[in-house]
Formats: sequence, structure tokens, C-alpha cells
Amino acid sequence: MNNVNISNWYNSLRNEFKSNSLNIEKVSRRSEYWRKSNLDIISDFVDDISQIDLNTISGTCLFEPNLTVYGDILELADKKSCEVLSILDVIADEASFVKDYFGRLEKKSQRLVPRPLARENTLSPKVGYVFSFSDNLKKPLVIHNKTNPSASGCFQRNLFILKENVEATIIETGNNLSVFNDVTEIYLGKNAKLNYLDLTGENNIFPKISHKFCDMAEYSSFNHFGLRLNTKATRTEIELHLNGRGISTSIANVCLLNKESHISDENVLINHNAHECKSRQVFKSVLDNDCTSIVRGKIYVEPEAQKTDGYQSSRSLLLNENSKFLCKPELEIYADDVICSHGSTSGSLDPESLFYLLSRGVHKNKAKEMLVTAFISEALDEIEDDSIKSALSNYIDIWISSFFNE
Repeated sequence: MNNVNISNWYNSLRNEFKSNSLNIEKVSRRSEYWRKSNLDIISDFVDDISQIDLNTISGTCLFEPNLTVYGDILELADKKSCEVLSILDVIADEASFVKDYFGRLEKKSQRLVPRPLARENTLSPKVGYVFSFSDNLKKPLVIHNKTNPSASGCFQRNLFILKENVEATIIETGNNLSVFNDVTEIYLGKNAKLNYLDLTGENNIFPKISHKFCDMAEYSSFNHFGLRLNTKATRTEIELHLNGRGISTSIANVCLLNKESHISDENVLINHNAHECKSRQVFKSVLDNDCTSIVRGKIYVEPEAQKTDGYQSSRSLLLNENSKFLCKPELEIYADDVICSHGSTSGSLDPESLFYLLSRGVHKNKAKEMLVTAFISEALDEIEDDSIKSALSNYIDIWISSFFNE
């Protein structure tokens, strides 16, 4: 962070985190959390992008963006019911209210799982914004990220604060033309509700590592939907802290990969810290052409979190014999009055269902499209907004059609 002014509070936090970093397990094959991962994802790829027409790189965007982030430039199309501050301005402001939020969730996330890349981001954020919502958003806030192709890497840091009773929908899209390591910290007040869609498409030609940490007050709700369409290499780490009665959360993910050796790596940890809370995790992967999908999902239930309802389902369709689905579902429960379950399955397209459709005169490729669409529908059903669900479904249908007609 050379030539960047910083406040005393951030300098103290950074010094504390630097000293604690020595105790955080590093990225390596020896780490349980990286053993099956592609370690190239943290390398600074040196691919020649001079032949790429940057004007054609738009990312997976179904709506006109309200806010475009390009390097350190922020373009806000229209004003919303929120305050937006630059993260670099915030960490330089001695009196900023953000000092009560910044880094707190990243620090908490290190308790059960080592997250060295998130810590690296905290020590040196390069771009990012603070969003403080005081009223409901009438329309989704679409954030379109455009990383700088000349940069060796982008450490983006965002912070979302939703006050009591506030509802918002955020759609994150874009492309990454350099190695991308971002951290998002989210604070939900009592009875607040956040729907978050993370749409990552095949225009992400460099590795993307994404961390999302969320702190939830009583009766709040957080719904996260992730879409991975032929991303070259992505790793997502999500950790939620359910800290009050009556909280509900849903984490859903659809991964569709058919370009050679592409990889998606999804990691979710839900901490049930209070009673009468519900959580759902639904992962669907469709893989071809030697691609790999990795899913680690964990439900952690503290002793005081009685009457927890936790559900986890991870399923994959493998369309060729060399594609891989690596799944590690986990339950760690210290309460005795809970309903928790997890399951994982892998397989090919059901031959009987395929035969049935063919016998009814459906073209073979169309029949495969129909079966894949039906397979991922459970994850799409986790999206509450019908207009967004419809737009995404139509977009995915077009993409699946090309999946079998290339």
C-alpha cells in the first residue's frame, strides 16, 4: 500500500493482522482445504491477452449495470437508497464509522478454516467500496466488475451494511482480465434481507478467488446464488454467522463447464450460533471435457443452537469419463435437538429418461438439454425473485443449447 494514506485505526489493525498471519496455514497440498484444488489458481498467469478484443468482454450481465468498477474508477448510473464510499478513502479516515466493521468478519472466519488469501487482501486492499443501505432498494443493484488487464492482480474489498428491516438485491457480474482476489464483508441488521447473485461467465479468462463473509442478526435472511459458466478457474469461499433467533439462509450454485480442464471450487461454512435457524445448501454441477467441480459444504452447530434445521445437497452430472466431481459434505453438531442432513451423488444422464424422450421423437441433443435443465432446476428454484429467475433460466437455456451443439 505504498503512497496510500492510512488512518491510525487501520494501521493498528493491519499490524495486528500481520502478526497473526504467521499462525494461518498457508496454501499447499498439505492443507485439507486445498488438497484437491488447482493451485495454479493463485499463480500470476502470464497468458498473452494482446490478441483478445477487450470490447467483446462483457461478462455475464442480464441487466444494465447501476455501478461499474474499473480499476479505481467508479461509475454510478443512478442514485440508490445507499451511501457509497471508496474503501481507500475509508481506511484513511480516522473518524470513519467503518472502523467498527472492516476486517472483523475476515478475522472471525479464520477460527475454523485457514483463509490466507483473505488475510492478504485485508493487509493490502487496492480497490473497493462501502455500501451502507438505509432503505429498501426498489430494483436490483447491478455491480459490474472490470479488472485492469495491465495489473498483475486485483485485491478488491467491498463492505455491505444493511440496517434493520432493509431489503436489497445485489447482482455481481463482470470479467477478470488479471488474477482477482476479492473479499466481501456483509452485515445484516435485525429483519434485514439480502439476495445476492454472483454471476461468473466464460469471459473470466484469469483465476478468480472470491471470499464472502456475512454476519446476521435475528430474523434476517441471506440468499446467495452462484453461477459458473465455463469459468477458467474459480474458487469461492463463503462463511455465514447466524447470530440470532429465526434466521434463514440459502446458498445455491449452478456450475456448467465443458471447456477442457476448467475448474470450479466452491467452499461454504454455515455457523449456527442461535436457536430456531434454517440453512440450505444446494449445489448442481454439469461437467464435460475433463472439467472438475469441487464442493466443500459444512454445517457447524453450536451447543446453544437448538432446533437448527440444516440441509445440504450436492449433485453432479458427468458427461464424459474424465470429468471429476469432488465433494466433501460435513456436519459438526454440538446441539441435540436439530434436523440436519447432507448428501452427495454423481452420475451420467439417466439412459431410461433419455430413451423415453428419444422414443417420443425428441432430437438427441434436445433431449439432453431437457434433462440438464431439469437437473439444475432445484438450484434455480432457490432464487426468490421470479423476474430474475426467469431471466437467468432463459440465459442458461440458450447456453445449454450451445453446450450440446458445438
